[in-house]
Amino acid sequence: SVLENDSVTGDVLVADGTNHRIWIHDRHTGELKGSVGSPGRMAGQFFWIDAIATDSMGNIYTGEVDSGKRVQKFLLKNGDGVRRIRPLEY
Repeated sequence: SVLENDSVTGDVLVADGTNHRIWIHDRHTGELKGSVGSPGRMAGQFFWIDAIATDSMGNIYTGEVDSGKRVQKFLLKNGDGVRRIRPLEY
C-alpha cells in the first residue's frame, strides 16, 4: 500500500508487509528519508502490514493481515514531541 502523505513536503509512505515497516520516501526524488516500525506484535511494530491511510487531522492508520489482524493509529510528531498535522511542520 502506498500513501502520498503530503503534497507540500512531498512525503510518500509505503506499507511493506514483507519487511514489516513503513518506508518514508521523498515524492519528487524517490530518496529514502527513513522508516517506521519493526517486526513484532507490540504497539508500533508490524506483522504483515497491508494497508495505510490518513485522516484530515494527520493521524496515520495501518492495517495488518494474516495473523496480525489489527489496526494501529499513529500521531505525527517531530523530535520535539509537538504534534504536527504534516511531517516537519514548524
